[in-house]
Amino acid sequence: MKVKRYFAANMRSALEQVRQEQGPDVVILSNRKVDGGIEILTAIGEPDAELIERFTPRGTRERAPQPLTEAPPMAAAAVAPATVTTTEPLWTSQETVIQMQREIGAIKSLLEQQLSGFAWHEFSNRSPLQARLLRVLTQLGIAPALGRNLVSTVDEQREFPAAWRQVLATMQARLTCLDDPILRFGGHIALCGATGVGKTTLASKLAARYALARGSNKVALISTDDQRLGAHQQLRTFGRLVGITVLSVRGVDELPDTLAELRDRELVLIDLPGFAPSDPAFRRTLATLGGLPSRVQTYLTLSASTDFHALERVVQAVDGLPLAGCCLTKLDEAASLGPALSAVIAARLPVAYVTAGQQVPDDLDAATTALLFEQMLSMGKTRPVPAESAFIEQAFAL
Repeated sequence: MKVKRYFAANMRSALEQVRQEQGPDVVILSNRKVDGGIEILTAIGEPDAELIERFTPRGTRERAPQPLTEAPPMAAAAVAPATVTTTEPLWTSQETVIQMQREIGAIKSLLEQQLSGFAWHEFSNRSPLQARLLRVLTQLGIAPALGRNLVSTVDEQREFPAAWRQVLATMQARLTCLDDPILRFGGHIALCGATGVGKTTLASKLAARYALARGSNKVALISTDDQRLGAHQQLRTFGRLVGITVLSVRGVDELPDTLAELRDRELVLIDLPGFAPSDPAFRRTLATLGGLPSRVQTYLTLSASTDFHALERVVQAVDGLPLAGCCLTKLDEAASLGPALSAVIAARLPVAYVTAGQQVPDDLDAATTALLFEQMLSMGKTRPVPAESAFIEQAFAL
């Protein structure tokens, strides 16, 4: 039996080395994280008693009088639990099961990656125009699944410029923007989102812009964020500077009385606490807002500087909740606008406002498809995302 160690930066690279050098019949004995990457220990050939002894957890090793060498190793391992008295079977101890699950998961992941790679290669050969379009979309930061869907209807016989215009037109048709709803119509508006996405700054910009247009006595701010240090104080300081009423509540349960107190204000902005996508309290908060006597429109705040998978988790967390739309913040900090647009298009979430900077009341614009696409194309031209095959292959995952 031949035992060998492999080192690589990640599991995928390590398993690829194993497959290339030892083929599909190799046995993966163990894997672990080490400094600089992953270590895999493999064996090829018939396993022996010493190997079984070494990789069986202490306390579950066979103590039968019959030696392992009297039967084929794998058969002996299978019979051992029935011939001795042990606290748990040889191959079903918790440690062994966990190790097996890890190995099966690693093999499954490698197979999925290989199959998606084969599918992408076949797609490139069969539909070269669509493959080229998908690469360009990837350079703009568009998520692979959305990109593949966008290019799927393009006729392979078309010239690239015409095909590209068709893809952009299809994408624009799927992106919905609202016509300055908060500053035009006012109302009771709640801003929700993950911690650190710029909700408080966005609320300040909207309040200041409305106060300049209609008067500071027509707008008010409510802070419900009692978990972030200084959140209330930040809004109070802003309110004193521009002459806007700022009130604080300890939770959404206090909102009905506070909104009744502010019934003479045309616009009331509610700054909600930040949340983690997996926090069930967030859904309960939005459900409570939906049941208030006074109608509250809730907008999800998303940071454009966040990667697609994190944005996807956020929009999935609010799936099915009564949202009026979303606002995209921190465009000036984003390397690409493609991930944010991919997330809102996939969620069918209309965009109301975009922000790019910290200046109040500046750095705020009503969203339009023309503005967003111009920004996306400009970013893609100056800072294109690498069109790596491993990333594009995600669109072909089973």
